[in-house]
Amino acid sequence: MRRGARRVPGAALVAALAVACTATPPAEPGAASRRPNTLKVALRADVTGFFPSPSMANEGFSFGINFNLFEGLVSFDHQLRIHPALAERWETPDERTFVFTLRPGLRFSDGTPVTARDVAASLRAATERRWANREAFQAVTSIETLDEQQVQLRSGLPYIVLLSRLPRGFVLPEAAIEQGIVPPPGTGPYVLASRDPGRGFVFERNRHYRGAAPGFSRVEFEVVPEAAERERRLRAGEVDLINDVAPEMARRLRADPAVRVATGSGTRVLFLGMAVRRAPFSDPRVREALELAIDRAELARRVYGGEPVELATQVVGRGIVGFDPALPAPVLDRERSRALLAAAGFAGGLEVTLDGSSNRYVGDEAILHEVARQLALVGVRVKVNAADKADFFARLDRRESAFHLLGWAVETGEAGDALEYLFRTPDGGVLGTENTTGTSDPDLDRLIDEAARATSIEARTATLMQAMRRVAALRPVVPLVVQPEGVAFAARIAWQPPLGNALELATARLAR
Repeated sequence: MRRGARRVPGAALVAALAVACTATPPAEPGAASRRPNTLKVALRADVTGFFPSPSMANEGFSFGINFNLFEGLVSFDHQLRIHPALAERWETPDERTFVFTLRPGLRFSDGTPVTARDVAASLRAATERRWANREAFQAVTSIETLDEQQVQLRSGLPYIVLLSRLPRGFVLPEAAIEQGIVPPPGTGPYVLASRDPGRGFVFERNRHYRGAAPGFSRVEFEVVPEAAERERRLRAGEVDLINDVAPEMARRLRADPAVRVATGSGTRVLFLGMAVRRAPFSDPRVREALELAIDRAELARRVYGGEPVELATQVVGRGIVGFDPALPAPVLDRERSRALLAAAGFAGGLEVTLDGSSNRYVGDEAILHEVARQLALVGVRVKVNAADKADFFARLDRRESAFHLLGWAVETGEAGDALEYLFRTPDGGVLGTENTTGTSDPDLDRLIDEAARATSIEARTATLMQAMRRVAALRPVVPLVVQPEGVAFAARIAWQPPLGNALELATARLAR
C-alpha cells in the first residue's frame, strides 16, 4: 500500500522519538567485509518513520522496514499465504467472529510478556489514534479479551478477507501505548538501536524474539540517494545490500560474480491520478484525452532502458484476485486525444502541473518527465513538480494535487485492497482514505461494498472484476506500468527476498 503521513495525538511521541534515536555512526569504508556479524544496507531513501510515529506514512517501503521490528497476529509468507505469527491458532465460531489464541511464552523486546490485553489495546489504538495501519481494521466492530491468551475480533459483516489485513496489526505493549513511547518495544527479530533521520538507522537483534535468531546481530542502514553510488559501494564491498535496483542496473550487476540480483514485477502498479472534481479533470473528455495520449510501451522503453517491464491495464496487476483479464488495455490515439481536448475547449492547448516523488518509485522522476514529453505531443503543457516523497505524500493528504503519479501495492493479493481505499467514497472511517482523485460514484460504491459482504471467494472475485470495469469506465486514473522491483546483494549473503523484494532481513545469513 501507500502512502501519506498519518497524525497521532501527543507531542510526547515526537519528544520521545528524539530522545530514543541517536545518531548513526558514519560508514567505514570496506567495513562490510570485515564485520561478518553486521549487515550493511544502502537505501535510496529513508523511511517516513518508525511505527507508530506520526510521521510514518502508509507506504509499502516503510512498512517493509517496520516488519523487522513488529509483528501482528498473523503474517504472510513469500507467496502471500497467511501463516500464524503471534497467534498460534484461530477459530471462527461464526462468519463474523475470529478468536485468536496467542503462542505461549511470547515477550516484547524489553522482556515483558505479551498478553491479549496488549493485542486488544494495539488494535483499538490503530483506529482510534489513526495510525498508519488503521486500514487493516475497517470491518472490525469490536475487539475483546477473553482471557490472558485469547482475543476476539468481530466484524460488522462476513468479511472473509480479514486475515489478509492483520499482518499490519502490529502489537505493542499496552503500557507503551498509554505512555506514548516511541519507538515502543516490539516482538520482531530486531530492535531499533539508533536513528539519524535522513541519513540512516541501525537495528540490533531482539534477544527475546520468538523465532530463530537473525543471521546478523546488527544491521546498519545508510541513505545513499544516488543509484550509481549505491552500485559502486556494493561492487567495492563497502555495503552488502542495495535497494531500488532499476532494470538497467540489474542487467549490469548480473555480470558481476560477486553480486546476486533479485528482480520481479511485484504487485505495485504506477498510475496517473486525476482529481475528477477539479477543472480541467472534471471533464471526462479531458481524462480520456490524457489516457489516449500515453504510449505505455514507449514510456517503459525510455524509462527502464529497454528492459522488459509489465505494462498496466488496470490498477492491479495480473495474478491479483479481482484482476479482469477481459478488460482491454488503454489504446494510443493521439489524433482522437487532440479532438477530445478541442471539444472540451482546449483547442489552443492546456497547462497542468504533474506532481510526484523524486525518491519513492523506481524511475519515478524519469516517468514524470516522459509523461510530460508525451502529453506535449497533444498540446498539453506539463509542469513537473518532483518532490521528496514525504513532501509529496503530505501534499496528497491535504488534497492539494489535481494530477499526480502514484503507486499502489496490493500486498493482500486481492483487488479489494486498492478499490476500498483508492476509489470508494470516503465514509469518515478508513474507506476512501487514499482517494486522492475524489472519485465518488454510487455504482462503484455499491460494487465495492457488495464485494466486502461476499461470503465466498468466487462471489467476491466476480464483483471485484465488475468494480475494476467500472473504474476503467470512470477514468479517474491512467494505469502505466507494474513497477519493476529489484534488490542486489553480495554473493557472500544467502537471502530469499519476499514478494516485492521488501527488506525483511531476519532470514539473511552468511552463505556457506
